[in-house]
Amino acid sequence: MKWSEEYRVHYYYTDYNNILKPSYAARYMQETALNAWKSWGPDAEYTKKNNLALILTKISFRYYEPILEDDLIKVETWANPPKSLVFPRNYVIYKNGKPAIEAVSSWVAMNIKDKIILRPGDIKDMYTAYNDEELAFDVQKRIKMPDDISICGEYKVRCSDIDANLHMNNAAYIDLICDNLYQDSEIISPALKKQIISIDLNYNSEAKFAQIIEISREISRGAESSGFEEYFIRAKIKNAEQNCFDAKIVLKNID
Repeated sequence: MKWSEEYRVHYYYTDYNNILKPSYAARYMQETALNAWKSWGPDAEYTKKNNLALILTKISFRYYEPILEDDLIKVETWANPPKSLVFPRNYVIYKNGKPAIEAVSSWVAMNIKDKIILRPGDIKDMYTAYNDEELAFDVQKRIKMPDDISICGEYKVRCSDIDANLHMNNAAYIDLICDNLYQDSEIISPALKKQIISIDLNYNSEAKFAQIIEISREISRGAESSGFEEYFIRAKIKNAEQNCFDAKIVLKNID
């Protein structure tokens, strides 16, 4: 089964080009999936009693059409049947009846009290609203990061970044990624026309309130005629062997 919601895009969810920010596209997807979970999944009492949580481990986005201020969009989500320890979930954001953004994701079920990964068989009665349809691309299972990636900045996790799980929300990581796409020498103005083509993001560990995140970045520019750029961004907790995420972002220069 699929679940869908309609939204009107707010001005303050858009960027300097009036295009929906990637993090807010992710938030629309997150809200829609939560509504599906509340309607078809276990209730809050069940999850609390069983110390259950679904943890996002990987997500890949593909962007086809800019979504602008005041656009009416439909966000659709559905879960594929679990595979081994993985619970796949898909998303499509429609604009004017056509896919504007798609995403595929992988989740694991965890007993958050004992920090134990659960198998689908352990929670077989929890959720049955699956759909076999898959999107045309797969989640990026492993991102090959450049060997020469270098530190470009730090970020202190703010109270506004954390959610009810007491760690940085998944969408807040995407804000952090976007904040590190451009170099200080680039002037942010309507003249800076870059379109995000894809984001592949592997979540490795949580970041908690007031922790310092060390951010590394490497940029790979293709042939000038192609107009494509690849950004690799890694985030880790400073002074700790704790990698928060690896990400690969593809941008295209547009007229």
